[in-house]
Amino acid sequence: MLHDNLIRDLKVHSTWRLLGLSLITYGVYQAHYIVRQTRTMNAYLPGERKISMSFVMAILALSYITLGLFIGFWFVDEHHPIAVAGNFLDLVWALMVLFWGFYARNRINAHTAARRGEAHWFSGLWTLLFTPLYFNYKINVLSSGGDSQRIAA
Repeated sequence: MLHDNLIRDLKVHSTWRLLGLSLITYGVYQAHYIVRQTRTMNAYLPGERKISMSFVMAILALSYITLGLFIGFWFVDEHHPIAVAGNFLDLVWALMVLFWGFYARNRINAHTAARRGEAHWFSGLWTLLFTPLYFNYKINVLSSGGDSQRIAA
């Protein structure tokens, strides 16, 4: 099946590795993961269903900007403009990642013709809580052919 190829191509590494590298790099690795996954998905999606690469590249750029502001935050007081800008851009970045999670979720569910309750359905709640960790986890479970009870979440 075509969606089996997509799931196989989206499999990268363990969710623990994604979490660890994201924490160590203050989200920069997570942004690179998003770029990679988006490119992979877009290769399978028709033109009107592709996720905007401009949006994804903005996530990547913002991840580097917030990393720079985070480092600058160490050298200024709490109310300094660098700290305020860093907090604001962290929030913007987090919202953009959340939007990406729902874009990706919707594209995968539509591409695989998944219905709520089926094993390959990507949950909205888990997407909201753990984007893109849930996305990676779900891809790993689906690519390993896990049992239906475990992946119905």
